Amino acid sequence: MSAAHLEAGPVPATQHVAIVDGLRGLAIALVILFHYWQITWWVIPLPFTGGQHNLEALQVAGALGVELFFFLSAFCLTYPQAKTMLEGAPLASLAHYTYRRAIKILPSYWLAMLILLVCFPTLYPTSAERGYWVDVLMHLTFIHNLFADTHYSINGVFWSLGVEVQFYVLFPLLAWGFRRQPWLVCAGMVLLALAYRAWTHTQPLGEFSHLNNQLPGFLDLFAAGMLSAYLLVWLRQGPAVLWAQLRPWCAGLVLLALLVLALLFADLNQARGAAEGYALWQSAHRLALAGLFVVLVVAGSYAPALVRSLIANRVTVWLSLLSYNLYLWHQVVARVIKEYGWWPAATPVPMDDPSWRWSMFVVAWLAALAWAALLTYGFERPLLQYGVRGVLARLRTRWQQFQQANLAEA
Repeated sequence: MSAAHLEAGPVPATQHVAIVDGLRGLAIALVILFHYWQITWWVIPLPFTGGQHNLEALQVAGALGVELFFFLSAFCLTYPQAKTMLEGAPLASLAHYTYRRAIKILPSYWLAMLILLVCFPTLYPTSAERGYWVDVLMHLTFIHNLFADTHYSINGVFWSLGVEVQFYVLFPLLAWGFRRQPWLVCAGMVLLALAYRAWTHTQPLGEFSHLNNQLPGFLDLFAAGMLSAYLLVWLRQGPAVLWAQLRPWCAGLVLLALLVLALLFADLNQARGAAEGYALWQSAHRLALAGLFVVLVVAGSYAPALVRSLIANRVTVWLSLLSYNLYLWHQVVARVIKEYGWWPAATPVPMDDPSWRWSMFVVAWLAALAWAALLTYGFERPLLQYGVRGVLARLRTRWQQFQQANLAEA
């Protein structure tokens, strides 16, 4: 592959894909919009419409950000595999893969569990049925999402980490098959997801929502993420002049995908009123969402810069950087502010105060961003960059320098 090819193409030959960062930022924004809509019941009005139009459909659909997170996770795990398959890049060892997943997920997760269990034990109570320590152990082993009574305990958003880590455990086996038969493995994952979701529809409606949010029900999203990584690396083998000619078509595909997503969001807003309407809609449309995500990543990577900037820009890329800690803490931050009366309302029921609804929404956003930034820059990133031993060594060095400075002053 020539240097000219690399310079001409919009996707660098590294593991960094800007459009994926942008989509991750949009995913966390969607999730926060959904949860803060639930907590405040503030519907964001569209400016200059006199209150006639709003963004409620977008806020309601925000829970689909989790589906996008799953897709992106599979993309990021598979991208190095695709580079090995198509570009001859070295393949990381299983030990390296395990370490990188652990250092990314576990420290921030353990810290969140510790703070919540010690400081806010009643915010998300542990399972009374199983007991405190059993619930904690289930969370530490990431099986809490498998059971309804522990699905939302300790922290309501932890359920998705159970699905995520279960996929991490399964991924080395999937990757082994994917490197040999990528299309066959992805097709098998899609068929398994469709069969599983068809089975969940035969179960009592009260159990359906819980079953719908288990790993098998998301396998088509994970497959789409894996296939997107493969397609992106494969397309990069083509001549740069071809992609220059196809950029207008890629721009059209991205804009069309965004339009279809907006229509789907509006449809979900209409369907949510029925019994288990949200979960039923997700089950029926998950494969379609997976296909749209593929278009956004692949076509978006080759679209003109102006179109790409709709997804990947300074704001969304920064949100992507904070996304893990934002995800872990955004709901907790808002609930603590609300339930501890840190942002008081003028009415006994805060949601009856229109001023409180919008101001609480803004305050919670700012507080969550500030807390997530502190944890990301002060805790998560140093661990990712230096590792546990490296961080401890640097702390030890700084402590020794501090002691020496005090002795010198004395």
